[in-house]
Amino acid sequence: MRSGLFFGRGLAHLLAASIILLITFDPVEAKKKIFVPGRRAIVFDERISVLRERPDAKSRVVQRLRRGREIGILASAATRSGGRYLRVAISRNREGWILAESVVIPGSRLDAQKILRLIDETSDDFIRAKLARLCADEFRTTALAPAALLKLGETAERVAERLTRDAGRRLGEDPSIPGVSRRDLFLNFIGLDRFNKIGLTFNLRRGRGEIHLRRQGLPRAAEKISEKQRSGEGQKFKVQSLKFNALTHGVPPSGG
Repeated sequence: MRSGLFFGRGLAHLLAASIILLITFDPVEAKKKIFVPGRRAIVFDERISVLRERPDAKSRVVQRLRRGREIGILASAATRSGGRYLRVAISRNREGWILAESVVIPGSRLDAQKILRLIDETSDDFIRAKLARLCADEFRTTALAPAALLKLGETAERVAERLTRDAGRRLGEDPSIPGVSRRDLFLNFIGLDRFNKIGLTFNLRRGRGEIHLRRQGLPRAAEKISEKQRSGEGQKFKVQSLKFNALTHGVPPSGG
């Protein structure tokens, strides 16, 4: 059964249609699980995620690891400059050295805080959404999970508003295609592709000038968040949790 969250906010009327954003937490792309030796870790900061032959910034580059890449930690080493490198495996027979600050350990509260800080420092909404999704998936047992989901929802609102506007402009410029409905044209807008790949999918609501917030059931990442975690540890997390609950328990629009 598929579960998701609809996020949205009032928008100007556009072509008698609007995009409804559904955040899915089901697997987006089925991938064969590859065994990687070592302690499981996830790459989250692409700015410094270069895999090298040796623990030295001047060492030959093997490859740059992308955000969300699973690796296995095998060992660590400190540099003379005070930095720390990790020897990591990226497959059964391939390994190298990477800066420790580019990876996180799933379930670690301190590492969840690293991701949330990077989200706040990032202006690109796609990167923000991908980081928030990563944090919600991999740190669902921490007290910071509601904060990650909140950031995902807030980012999704901006994305839905912008894509509604961009798709509307594009449809106004492009001629109609015989045999293809306006809905299919709208939902095949190229700007939706990369968000779909990280689990943010869209639908079209006709006859309304707004994107409505609606709950279809908590995403899988939220199902394991206990009531104690949602209330948070301290006033800061209580405030975030109230916002989180307001987002996920929004009143469905009439006829929705």
